[in-house]
Amino acid sequence: MPGPVYQFGDFHLNCGAFEILVNGRSVRVERKPMELLILLASREGQLVTRSEIAERLWSSEVFVDTEHGINTAVRKLRHLLGDDSENPQFIQTVTGMGYRFVAPVTTIEAPISDPVPVAASVPDEEPEKPQAEIVASVVKSRRFWIGISALTAAAAALLLFAAVLLFQRFRGQTTASSPTTPPHLAVEQRLTENASDVPVAWPAISADGKYLAYADPTGLYLRMISSGETRRLNLPRDFVAFPPGCWFPDGVHLLVVRVPEPSSGLKPSLYKLSILGGAPQEIMRDAWGGSVSPDGSRIAYLSPTHPNELWIMDSDGANARKVVAIPESNTHDQIWRVVWSPNGQHLAYIQLHYRNAPDPVEPIRSLWIIDPDGAGSKSVLDDSRLRWALWWGSENRILFSYREDPANSHGDDGVYSIQIDERTRSAAGPPQPLTRAEGVIGALSGTADGRQLVVGRTRQPVQVFLSDYDEGTRHWSEPRRLILDANENLAYTWTADSKAVFSVSNRNGTWKLFKQAINETSSEVLVEGRSLMTARLSADGTQVLYTSLSNPDDASSPTEIISRPIAGGTPHVVIQGRGIRNFQCAIAPSTLCLFDQVDEEGAVTFRAFDPERGPGRELLKLPFDVSFDNGNWSLSPNGSKLAIALDQHRVRFFSIATGEARDVTVKNWALGGIDWGANSQTVFMPSHSAGVPVILEVSQTGKARVVLQGKPDADFGWMVQSPDSHHAVLGEYIPTDNNAWLVNDDF
Repeated sequence: MPGPVYQFGDFHLNCGAFEILVNGRSVRVERKPMELLILLASREGQLVTRSEIAERLWSSEVFVDTEHGINTAVRKLRHLLGDDSENPQFIQTVTGMGYRFVAPVTTIEAPISDPVPVAASVPDEEPEKPQAEIVASVVKSRRFWIGISALTAAAAALLLFAAVLLFQRFRGQTTASSPTTPPHLAVEQRLTENASDVPVAWPAISADGKYLAYADPTGLYLRMISSGETRRLNLPRDFVAFPPGCWFPDGVHLLVVRVPEPSSGLKPSLYKLSILGGAPQEIMRDAWGGSVSPDGSRIAYLSPTHPNELWIMDSDGANARKVVAIPESNTHDQIWRVVWSPNGQHLAYIQLHYRNAPDPVEPIRSLWIIDPDGAGSKSVLDDSRLRWALWWGSENRILFSYREDPANSHGDDGVYSIQIDERTRSAAGPPQPLTRAEGVIGALSGTADGRQLVVGRTRQPVQVFLSDYDEGTRHWSEPRRLILDANENLAYTWTADSKAVFSVSNRNGTWKLFKQAINETSSEVLVEGRSLMTARLSADGTQVLYTSLSNPDDASSPTEIISRPIAGGTPHVVIQGRGIRNFQCAIAPSTLCLFDQVDEEGAVTFRAFDPERGPGRELLKLPFDVSFDNGNWSLSPNGSKLAIALDQHRVRFFSIATGEARDVTVKNWALGGIDWGANSQTVFMPSHSAGVPVILEVSQTGKARVVLQGKPDADFGWMVQSPDSHHAVLGEYIPTDNNAWLVNDDF
């Protein structure tokens, strides 16, 4: 049936044809977002309530979670329109009410004809899932198959913990061309169809384009691209490996990283593997992230022991030599991905600089070029939106993952390229968009002729669950979902009465502070802002404290600890300073609150503070050579002790009263985060047992016992017990759509 055509900006919305055109080109949009866009555009300038939207879009679907559905539809529309929720040009949020379409809309009588099909700006619609189904993902997974890990000194440890993934955000100088209406976007076609509980990781296309190699939790696989035929490679039972996006040029051999068991104490190793069979051949121990030169004679690789170094060796492991060594004075700088130029004359790599700031702030990244002999090192791109994945295409174009919208906390990546001037080794222009879709890109690889590109994408927000404690049996119940929203949700803090939790979430594209009762299914918004982070409770239970950055993409931006009365009132800044990572308060009758701060030399200082008067006395100072995870410490509820996770096996217990410190070793377990139990006697720490995620209760003597087991396809991030000890809030990381996508174009 004919319908109106609405024009706004560069868009034409043909309601009758159920189609949207961008500069005359047809863009595919899912049904629900399209229906919502038609509704909003038809009511230009008017408030459309959430209840109206739910009735219009889901009137007959009585069992659908409409709150989540509306949030998802709005998010996808903003992605399509290139809109910013903080400074909207199209869709304005009316807090607590609904939405308003603020762009001028012109009604055109006749539909636009002869559209030119192009790549969809919004990915395929996911099937509706039952409300009870766990739809989450690994963001800080401790297993390699989840995807885009940070193998640094801490990350090498994460790989040994079999693992992968950080929330990543960056800063820099060179900026990209506007992504709102690119002249051409290539189409990403789904290549693998793995379910959420068997996520694809590190997909790599062979140089001739015949095969795709990838890993998932069940093994290492080979897929013939033309037919889709897939088989599992026959490997020794204890050989767990993934391809770091790299084949040998013969199309028969893979370069793989073998991941040892976390309890073995061994480091990752590089192996050569034939797809025709035979035993894997070890090339180099204490190595990962390898890249084979185009002629197959050399391998560039990284060291998990020395993450600030880049090495090259012959393809048989001989003649290893160091190419890059970041000065030790740059204690937070590390090298991530490395790739060869098509002619084998240069290397490109990504350098990370970790910032001392609370989650979800991430490292700064820069793109460098260097010769294999170590000469000619030059930075070609320093950009806050540069991400993890990297590949060197044809015609001196370097491809990389790039954050689409720095103001949007969902962190969707696009594939971008930058042209390199061969003579000056400088960027010949700003980054240009090639593809766009939802999810983080963890891997890029291409064919030798530069005509095919494989993109490994993940969609993996952390989710919040609740477990109950039975004092009679001393058992914790199987976790059940607390927060129904499937976006990023971080909940570490209880109210004083143990009836609700505080969380921060990016469910609407920006971080907000929420409060949710444990017997409710919806949350109350307390504070809105772009960069709200860790939420804590004051010792007297009357104020909620949280951290914020004025600009999370700017490394010089100071962190603020802000206090807001729970009963309502104006927030005020308690502390402001650079290098603040974590903070926590004890529970009354204790009045102690602590925060840690890292100085330019890397030393960590713990100070007391008062939520009203600000910073107080210094309690503890640790030198830079005492390594522990980014803010991975916990203050006991009674305020008597501080527990610090020094590494994967050691915990330091520090007495607030006496200053005495005691280090304990937890044997046979690779440890994650740390949180005190309500009794102030033991701490809860996530780990793994034979590939199954577990929560350990660890005593101050280092004795550990399993108190909770998860599902094999999930992962635990934290467990925080309620003040009355009857419940615990948990962070679970469960993969959603982690798969490989194929792009056919000239790169």
